[in-house]
Amino acid sequence: MQVYLDNIVFSIQKAGGVSAYWYELLSGMCNRGISVGFLNAQPESENIFEKKIDYNRFDCIQESWIPHKYLRYLPLRYPLPKASVFHGGYLRVSTQKDILNILTVHDFAHERKLASKFPRGLANTLQKAYGIKRADGIICISDSTRKELLHFFPDINPAKVRVIHHGIGNFYPISKQQEVSCSLDIDLQKKFILYVGARRNYKNFFMAVKTMELLPPAYHLVVVGGELWTKEEMNTMEETIPGRYHVFPTISEADLNILYNYAFCLLYTSAYEGFGLPPGEAMKAGCPVVTTGTTSMPEVVGKAGLVTERPDPLLFAEKINLLENETFKQKLIDHGLQQAKKFTWDKSVRETISFYQDCWNLKFTI
Repeated sequence: MQVYLDNIVFSIQKAGGVSAYWYELLSGMCNRGISVGFLNAQPESENIFEKKIDYNRFDCIQESWIPHKYLRYLPLRYPLPKASVFHGGYLRVSTQKDILNILTVHDFAHERKLASKFPRGLANTLQKAYGIKRADGIICISDSTRKELLHFFPDINPAKVRVIHHGIGNFYPISKQQEVSCSLDIDLQKKFILYVGARRNYKNFFMAVKTMELLPPAYHLVVVGGELWTKEEMNTMEETIPGRYHVFPTISEADLNILYNYAFCLLYTSAYEGFGLPPGEAMKAGCPVVTTGTTSMPEVVGKAGLVTERPDPLLFAEKINLLENETFKQKLIDHGLQQAKKFTWDKSVRETISFYQDCWNLKFTI
């Protein structure tokens, strides 16, 4: 079984959940003796994950002269060997009929009108619909996403859809008795709430700031990653919680692991997630999670998270205050460490390869 992976996904973002998923998937496949070829590789990429790939080891195909920022919205027309597998990194499928098309669907934020506005939102919606209708196999990253897929596309055969959860990266608990080497300018002994990832739209970052306003002054907010900061965001923090916030736009995985370990909790205010990696990362590092009980979040955190029925600063603050009870907090941490064991990249890769094989057998051996 010859597999072709479309690495154009790395041109969409410099970091983030989608490109993290794709990097872990292709890394796992390359270590399992499968014949893998890459389309649209970018050796000089700015993506933090693609920078790790040694493309000299692999068969790389440059699909077209069209710039990736446009090509990402077009179906694959490059001819692949008959009966090979094409897995698009982000919503792309091939027009070729004698190959196997596999599509990963992350979420339906655009269909819910929660993400990018017109025309980008419309382009995403149309491209996703085109891919879903032509895919031979569809991977959903959570059961929540699968249910939405069948809601928006009720004519899709559920048999060709499989839920394959993300894995969680190399995060782990650190003994507080040992010294840590952290490159960040922060006092780890101060009580801080951690916010990780994107901040726009349904991520509800301003609710995190409002939550901090409801907490005692001893609590600080540490914000990691996400988009470029706007003046509105910085001004809001300065007006609402002056002197009580720290911003780290880009940090290493090692430093992020340290922040998870020393944070009072992770506050994840998002109202909508296909999976949601930060809560999983936090649990794996032994950090309590406060989040919403919407979409995939209960699926990810299970009984280990403190979930609110809706995104609301008052409800978030109430949950955070519960963590002042050390016995209760430690119990949540223990539950989180167990819950995180359910999500490994090894399991995700194995299930993906198995899905390829099942779909291939159905299409080419019957």
